Amino acid sequence: MNKLSGQDALFLHVDRPHASSHGTMIYIYDQSTVSGQRLGFREIVRHIESRLDPTSVQRRKIVQVPFGLGYPYWVEDDLFDIDFHVRHFALPKPGDWRQFCILLSRIHARSVDLSRSPWEMYVIEGLDNIEGIPKGSFAIITKTHHAAMDGTAAAEFTWALHDLAGAQGKPIAVADKQEQANTPCHSRRITDTLTRMVIDNVSASARMAAPLTRVLPKLATFGLRRLAQSLWSSEGGVPRTRFNANVSAKRVWDSVTLDLATVKLIKGTVPGATINDAVLAMIGGAMRRYLQAKDELPEKSLVSMAPVNTRQEGAERTTNTISILRFPLGTDMEDPLERLQAVQLATAECKAIQNAIGAHELTNLQKFTPPATLGLAGRLATLTGGGGKGPVLLHNCMVTNVPGPNTELYLLGAKLVHWGGMGPLADGMSLIWNPTSYCGKMFISLTSSPNIVSDPDFLARCLLDSYEEMSEAARQMTPPIPATKVLSKRRKQGPGKPRQVRTPA
Repeated sequence: MNKLSGQDALFLHVDRPHASSHGTMIYIYDQSTVSGQRLGFREIVRHIESRLDPTSVQRRKIVQVPFGLGYPYWVEDDLFDIDFHVRHFALPKPGDWRQFCILLSRIHARSVDLSRSPWEMYVIEGLDNIEGIPKGSFAIITKTHHAAMDGTAAAEFTWALHDLAGAQGKPIAVADKQEQANTPCHSRRITDTLTRMVIDNVSASARMAAPLTRVLPKLATFGLRRLAQSLWSSEGGVPRTRFNANVSAKRVWDSVTLDLATVKLIKGTVPGATINDAVLAMIGGAMRRYLQAKDELPEKSLVSMAPVNTRQEGAERTTNTISILRFPLGTDMEDPLERLQAVQLATAECKAIQNAIGAHELTNLQKFTPPATLGLAGRLATLTGGGGKGPVLLHNCMVTNVPGPNTELYLLGAKLVHWGGMGPLADGMSLIWNPTSYCGKMFISLTSSPNIVSDPDFLARCLLDSYEEMSEAARQMTPPIPATKVLSKRRKQGPGKPRQVRTPA
């Protein structure tokens, strides 16, 4: 694809010097499975370079049209140099988890260089003193601007880097090569660019007509009032918390590892609940504990925003094809299984709304937005934070789930043992959770700003406590909660007495 869609371009418009729209994947490898000597940096670089072909964006850069009056487009990166994009770091002794979190936070905080192909990789050695990670392990960090690919496309790029059975395994293709992948894409002349600006704005308006004609009757049938109620609760909307303040240019990160079978046991206590519902309820419990410890827990439930993949079969895989849903996290409920049931009912309602209107049609409206409108939308999107005083508040955090395979993956014979993520922050949205799953484990990572979450290890501990509480409740809950059970009345007098929480050492 030579041109970015409206949805891709929007991520460029919301970029700010202190809050760039890029995502990061974290992979940790056990070198004990490598036959012979340990892997060297140059060997890893050659392997990465050999796997770049399936996605053309890895060798191209983005050119923006003056004043944002046309869609940005892809051109060949004449300065492409694999050594610029893949860099080598090592943790100092003792090589522990705290040092790893700090280094990742610093890497993620820096913006991607958009004058080149919008991605970077870091090979990090010296992971010698991390619980649950074999000594001598190394990590690979991939950082890509969101305009180039969404989370699903980034996960598919993960498959391209790995083998199924070590050095002798067959590589998992991220996608069949598109014919356009080998089509030259050179820089345009200024006259071509000006012509393109006019065509983009006129044609985009025309292309929006088809999805609009399909969406508007559905809105009328479904009921705008019901839709508005789902977005803005009659109980008074979304509570404002510390997570709705402006972010700094620094980042903090942490991650916890959970047993996927236990997460499935938890979701099985409520008929119709999904793994994602269990994760949302777990995160709701963690945020409840964290805010209780700060004496900041609001009476109303916090609300999460979640991107949902709407890519259809056979569609281009390196573009953004997502829709956004909102889910309450049940932070106003102390009982963990009652919280899970409330989350399940809410997510089912949100999915009903999405299905009634058509998630793919809503995504197309974003893709075909005229370029001149995108710049204004990007500026307005960054005003909702307003230092915690913005006029509109629709969410308190984001949860973006990227499910992985249940098959062991290898890179040059080194076994993948940990897979995490880091997401983009913005003013007004200073906390993002990135759940990923792989080989019977679930990894839930959190990304925030140090002026918002100065103690990410404590927030991670709150998540583990929430998981343990829900696990214990699930084991004691036989049979599962009946589907017809009515939720107990929510407490109106306040959040109640805080549960005991463990503070960081």
